[in-house]
Amino acid sequence: MPFEVLTYESDTYPTEAAGYISDAFSGGTLVLTGGRVAKSIYPHLAGRRSDWAGTQIAYSDDRCVPPDDPASNYGMTKRLFLDAAEGVTVHRIKGELPPEQAAAKYAEAIRPLVHHGFDLLLLGMGADAHIGAMFPGSPALDSSSLAAAVDRPDGMKGVTLTPPAMLSARKIVLTVTGYEKAATVRRAVTGDEAPAECPVRLLAGHPDVTFLLDRAAAASL
Repeated sequence: MPFEVLTYESDTYPTEAAGYISDAFSGGTLVLTGGRVAKSIYPHLAGRRSDWAGTQIAYSDDRCVPPDDPASNYGMTKRLFLDAAEGVTVHRIKGELPPEQAAAKYAEAIRPLVHHGFDLLLLGMGADAHIGAMFPGSPALDSSSLAAAVDRPDGMKGVTLTPPAMLSARKIVLTVTGYEKAATVRRAVTGDEAPAECPVRLLAGHPDVTFLLDRAAAASL
């Protein structure tokens, strides 16, 4: 099994996951992600540390929308986490720009962080096994750039970290909940599919990946 798996009760999952993430992050660069599960964790994460000063914040992906758009991952994290985490430096994806331009600017902004290696990369995982905004069959899975513009299945444009950027991370934590993802968790943890069909399997060769699951997501293991 290439991944560490930790399972929490569903009703305590947000606080337990926030505690694990806080303990795992000793400073440096923290890469935030979007999605329903992360949204439940961030309010608990902000208060787990008394001092976030010096932390560099980056993003696994975002939609190509302005920062005040309800669909913006940056906007969500600002409301639920960043406003309470003083002293951080934020490298956001400028979704208000044309997608290719936004990807190029983001790649340049995070280049020093990738060169050093992200200290902790947070990711979610979809029922289709996507991570960041790399969905099954995405050209971004073969990109040599650090960030790529993508077409999302929901019809929106987006920007995502690519494999070279994600795999620079020293530690990767995936937060996954719900019965609807249980079969995909099993594919990720015990399968051998190629990343083109199961993008989360891109992480199988990384030395430090942890799945934080609730009981429902772990039901098929």
